[in-house]
Order: sequence, then C-alpha cells, then structure tokens
Amino acid sequence: MKIFVGTQAEYDHAIKTKQHLGNEIVIQNSPMFVNQDFITVHTDVTVGKNGRCKTNEKAAVTITARENGIVAAQGKATVIAYDNANIVAKGNCKVILHDSSFGNVYEHCQITLKNASKVSADGNCTVHAYDETSVSASGSTKVYTYQKATAKGTDVTALSGKDESTLIGQKNCSIKARDNCIVYAAENCTVQTADNCLVIANSFAKIKSQDNCLIMSNGKPDITMLDKCEHLNLDSVTDKNIMSALKQMAQSKAVVERPYIAIQILKDHIPPQRKEAVDRRLNTMGLKDQTAAKNYLYSLIEAEPAVKNQPPGIEHQLETARKAGYVQGVCECVAVVGNQQNMGKKLLSEMNVTKDMAKKYANPETYKTLEKGIFAQKQEQKLEQGVKR
Repeated sequence: MKIFVGTQAEYDHAIKTKQHLGNEIVIQNSPMFVNQDFITVHTDVTVGKNGRCKTNEKAAVTITARENGIVAAQGKATVIAYDNANIVAKGNCKVILHDSSFGNVYEHCQITLKNASKVSADGNCTVHAYDETSVSASGSTKVYTYQKATAKGTDVTALSGKDESTLIGQKNCSIKARDNCIVYAAENCTVQTADNCLVIANSFAKIKSQDNCLIMSNGKPDITMLDKCEHLNLDSVTDKNIMSALKQMAQSKAVVERPYIAIQILKDHIPPQRKEAVDRRLNTMGLKDQTAAKNYLYSLIEAEPAVKNQPPGIEHQLETARKAGYVQGVCECVAVVGNQQNMGKKLLSEMNVTKDMAKKYANPETYKTLEKGIFAQKQEQKLEQGVKR
C-alpha cells in the first residue's frame, strides 16, 4: 500500500508508527515553506509529483524519483530517477537516471544514464552513458559512452567511447574511442582512436589513430596514423579543390555509414574566410540528405589499379563505383528481410550477388549484419559470380 506524505511532520509520524514497514512511502506536493520544502528521510521512499526530499550522510537508503520530483542525496544513498526528476548527489552515491531525468553529481558518485537522461559530473565520479544520453564532465571524472551517447569533458577528464557515441574534449582531456565514434579534440587533448572513427582536431591536440579513421584538422596537430587512416587539413580546403577533399573522404570507411554527418562537420569547420564559398559550392552538389550524400561519395570511389603503378582509366573507376552502389543496395534490402532466409537467399541469387562481393563492396556495417544473419547459414549452392548488368 502507498502511504502519501507531504511534510516533515507527516513523514516522521509515518515512520514513528511504522507505516513504512511493508508499505511504500510516497512524498509528493511538498509545501514551499522556508526551511521546510525538503523532507529529510532515513528510509527508502518514492518521490512523486512536486515532492522534495534529502538524505543525510549516514542514510544508506534507496530513493525512487518520478515525475518532477527533486532529490538531494549524499553519503551512500542510491537514487533511481525516471520521467523529469531532478537529482543532486554528492559523496559516494549511486545514481541511475532514466527517461529525461537530470542530475548534478559531485565527488565520488557512480552514475548510469539511460534513454535521454543528462548529467553534469565533477570531482572523481564515474559515468556510464547509454542510448542517447548526454554527459558534461569536469575534474577527474571518468566517462564511458556507448551507442549514441554524447560526452563533453574538460580539465583532466578521461573519456572512453565505443559504438557510435560522440566525445568532445576540452582542456587536457584524454580520449579513447573506437567503433565509429565521432571525436572533437581541442586544447591539449590526447586522443587515441581505432575502427572507423571520425576525428575533428585543432592545433593543440595530439592524435594517434589506426584502422581506417578519418582525421579532419584545423592547424597542425600532432598526428600519428596507422592502417589506412586519412588526414584532411581543412585549412587548405577551398571552393576550387573541394572535389579533391570529398574524394579523399570517400576513401575512408569512417565516412561510409555517415556521409551526410561527415559533410556537415566539414562545412562547420572550414575557416570563416572560405566558408561561404565552400558552402555555396557544396550546396550546388545537392548533398541535402543522407541518401544523396552517400550516392555522391560512392560515385567518387576509386578502384584499385589493375596494373601496379598504373592508374585505372575513368571508365574502370565509374564501373567500380556503380558496382559498389549496386551491391550495397542489394545488401541493404537483404538486411531488411532479416531472418526470412529463403527470401534473402532468393534475392541474392536473382541479383547475382555473392558473399565475396558483399564483403568487398558493401558498407562494413551492412556486411556485418549479413554475416551474422544470412551468411551464417550454410549455402546449399554457390551463387554465380559477378554482377549481371
């Protein structure tokens, strides 16, 4: 049963009469009186609509906050927030935020973010951010991001990301990213990236990248690249050589799954004196959305030379670009079919696309989906090689 309280006196009476044993104490509609708006608790409670509560350092309690409830926790309290709840925590609290809840945390708190929640963390906190959450961190906070979470760090904050998360470093941050992350690095940040990351850096950053990352920079940051990484200096890009810049971007796997975003980042970081001219030239190319940008960059992909040290002819380049686009389109359709194996096999067979062709020409993420699905099945017969035009 739920026991509703709205004042300190009502809470104290409920505890004194042991109503909290076996029941749920719900704090809501706390009055806005001076020195009385926050109810001090020392038992597990739920904070609901217009409710406010706080803990002392000794209370190792669990507080569940919902709707627009407000919690001020300290010590070793555990706070679980939903909806639009607002949390302030310090000490060694454990904070879990869901939905659109928001938190300000300090000292040594442990924070987990889910859904679209946000947190501002300072001190020596540790944050794990999932889904489409956001983190603003300072001090010696450590932030780990996953999926499409975004983390911004300053001072000596350490950011570590994977999947498709976005990491923004300022003032001496250390950043480690992999698996298609987007990284912004400035003001003496130290960055290590791998596996198709897209990095935007200024002169004061130190970058070490490997495995098909693309680095776009203003100025001359300290850059070390391994394993087919690309570096595009934005200070040298003009409306006259923008085609060359796009062609270089098209060679990078870091751009394959997000060409439109990559082009928007390019536009945002062109030096001001040339930005208007470059924007005007890009706008004439019709790169208005993800599909248009992907198709355009595919058309710029160069084939491997047929003979060593001999450049391929333009017809061979165009044929390879057309084949890549064709195979990717078929593979995307098969990926949508999912577990309907017979339909997927039939589509691959009728379109004459083999596993080897998919591996060579399809986007890495698309091929990864097929590899875990239809290509994991044993083929009853080999598909014909080549693409019938």
